[in-house]
Amino acid sequence: MVEVKLLARFRDIAGERSVIIEHNGKIADIINILTEKYGNEFKEALFDKNGNLRDYMKILVNGEDTGEGLETEIKDDDEIVIFQTIAGG
Repeated sequence: MVEVKLLARFRDIAGERSVIIEHNGKIADIINILTEKYGNEFKEALFDKNGNLRDYMKILVNGEDTGEGLETEIKDDDEIVIFQTIAGG
């Protein structure tokens, strides 16, 4: 099982702080499960109109940015955190 922690806007959209998903595979697979579960608003928050992950989105696996993005392999007991970075002055 994989725990996905949803922060800020994603927590508001989902109505929960985290969700447990019984799935191994790539982050892209997990994201597909989440967008099916939480709908279009969740998908639009993550992706731009061309279907690319928005530049300011972060998806961490076990506290680290893997550098492989949506192609990162996920295994049992991994923790995924999804959030948008905050910038300003």
